[in-house]
Order: sequence, then structure tokens, then C-alpha cells
Amino acid sequence: MLHITPLHPHIGAKAEGVDLRRPPSPELASAIEAAMDRHAVLVFPGQDLNDEQHMAFGASLGPVEPTRFTVDAHRHRLSIPEMNDISNLDVDGEILKADDRRRMFNLGNRLWHSDSSFKSTPAKYSLLHARSIPPEGGETEFADMRAAWDALPEKAKARVG
Repeated sequence: MLHITPLHPHIGAKAEGVDLRRPPSPELASAIEAAMDRHAVLVFPGQDLNDEQHMAFGASLGPVEPTRFTVDAHRHRLSIPEMNDISNLDVDGEILKADDRRRMFNLGNRLWHSDSSFKSTPAKYSLLHARSIPPEGGETEFADMRAAWDALPEKAKARVG
């Protein structure tokens, strides 16, 4: 049973009570989508997924983006080509050298961006799966543009709307 606990008044919720190693039923997928619509970001703690399970979960929420964009795509650690590997590790599990093109490309992810917003069909969701979490630091930040719009003064909305 899906249990949702809001993490902040405007964005984010913890989603518990489900095992994402098995694709959700259509009813559960609809409940997850409704929670995404409400909270914009869902955190599913303690999910030990492999690449195939991660992709199956994504596919249960809609079509999976068929292509990924990264430098040196032929040097890929993950078992599924459509998955992006936003990591500091190379194919052998070693930390990327400071001048490695993949490391340089990944540094761009530190900047504010919107995943796949430039594509003709933008992504519905981005599904992130942290495989290794540092004991401190490593936070990921999210912003809900709906909340930003709602907080704008009416005059500002009229100028840009």
C-alpha cells in the first residue's frame, strides 16, 4: 500500500509501502502519478533496484526515452543503453581522471537544468537511483516551477504570461 508523507509544503514527498523491484499494477502506477502531480518529487527510500527493475518501473509510468545524450557513450558502465550514468566512475569502477571528457560533461549536472526539456517530446519524469551515497554532502536539489509561478506577484505573471 502506497503511503505518502510530504517533505516540504511546496515540493517533495516520501513514498513508502511499495517494492519497486516488481512493476506496479496499473492502479498503483496511477497513484504514483497522482502523487507526482501533487508533490513534483517522490523519494522511494530503501529500494535496491538493478538496472532492469529500474527501467521496468519507469516503463510502468509511460514510454521510456529511447535515446540518451552523453559524451563517450561507448564507455558505458550500465547494462541498459538508454540509462544515463551520472557518475564519477569509469567502466572499471575507478574514479574518472580530472581531464576525462565524461567527468567534464558530468560537471554540468551541478548546474540548474531541466532534464530533456530541449527535446521535441520532453521527459515526463526523471528517475534517479543513487547507488552509493556519501556519508555527508552529495545533496540533490529540486525546484517546482509550478510553485515558483504561484509565488509570483500578479504583475510579474502578467508581464511574462
